[in-house]
Amino acid sequence: MKKLFLLKADFQDAARADGKRYFCPDCVMIEGLLSYYPRLQNELEVKYVNFARPRPALVELVGEENQSCPVLVFEDGTFINEPNEIIRYLTENHQIGHPH
Repeated sequence: MKKLFLLKADFQDAARADGKRYFCPDCVMIEGLLSYYPRLQNELEVKYVNFARPRPALVELVGEENQSCPVLVFEDGTFINEPNEIIRYLTENHQIGHPH
């Protein structure tokens, strides 16, 4: 099964040390798509990872240099880590609506 990795919401960025809480806009866009098409949650294994690196689950699957989220990882180890490309893949392969 394909694995979709998203960052957990409401994280702090230790590098900024400003005490603010953040979210990943790209992950939010994919979350929105999942809420529009809830069946995708049955067709993908959705996993949430912490903002802090390293992100062990991603390092294990796609390597230390590819820890960005969101990322869609295929069974063969290939992956897509660009949000619009993830959406394009899902529209073409999971019979959901196309962006307009």
